[in-house]
Amino acid sequence: MTDLEKAKEIFYQENCTFVLVKGDDIIKSTEHALTPLIKLAEGEKDFTDYSICDRIAGRAASFLYVLLGLKEVYAVKMAKLAVQILDRAEIKFEADEYIETILDADMKDIDKSEQAVVKSGSAVKALEDLKAALL
Repeated sequence: MTDLEKAKEIFYQENCTFVLVKGDDIIKSTEHALTPLIKLAEGEKDFTDYSICDRIAGRAASFLYVLLGLKEVYAVKMAKLAVQILDRAEIKFEADEYIETILDADMKDIDKSEQAVVKSGSAVKALEDLKAALL
């Protein structure tokens, strides 16, 4: 079983918001929004070559995946701008559904994390912009 297959299995069995896997190292979260990924990106642990299964992957999340050094991403829903970032970073990706953008809980406006990274030109800048907007 690949790391991504393992991540998907855990994701669906345990109703997680995301699951990171590399071999026997598994990191799960049930927290919503990007705060847990931001904390991982700021931490000391090396996530190079991990695979992630995530509920929603937008532009903001994709910048964080790049910072983490992930090798592959699966998302239930993935924004088209996320595809561009992942493709440029040579991170393998797949999704059940590709959407235009990530909307807020009311499905009326663009999600605030996506708004925060609209002008971010790099993953490092995106992390700074996300921290300013969300933390």
